[in-house]
Amino acid sequence: MQLAHTRGIFNGNVLVSRNGKVIYEKSLGYADGSKANVLTSAYKFDIGSVSKEFNGAAILLLKQRGKLSLDDPISKFLPELPAWASTVKVKHLITYTSGIPGFEPTSAESDSLVWANLKGLKTLKFEPGTAYIYNHYNVYLQMRIVEKSKRATLRRFHY
Repeated sequence: MQLAHTRGIFNGNVLVSRNGKVIYEKSLGYADGSKANVLTSAYKFDIGSVSKEFNGAAILLLKQRGKLSLDDPISKFLPELPAWASTVKVKHLITYTSGIPGFEPTSAESDSLVWANLKGLKTLKFEPGTAYIYNHYNVYLQMRIVEKSKRATLRRFHY
């Protein structure tokens, strides 16, 4: 991490733990762009978009286990959505080519607001697979599909 910082490609806090015990902790760089405040472990960072990869990995594991196909329409898992959901496939969600537009973000955007926006969506911005829009609505739907697939799997094995 020190080398990455020296090369100018990392600025942040690093913490490594093993079995609940901190084995390495270091702050590298500055707390802001002005470089007026040296970074310390007291500064916290938003984890950002690093959790999105877990959705993709979960979807690919479900595919590998035969629980879904990347070519399944999302309506298979979320039949409550409007007709456009039958044209959007799982693969479109993980490649951000679903055609689902970005909605006006709000600071109070909750899962229920995201769901309401999707249920109220009349048309897609473009035909799925023909263009790219990065937005968290794709991620939200990925999570719902993983949940539905997991629940369906569990129901089959519980009597």
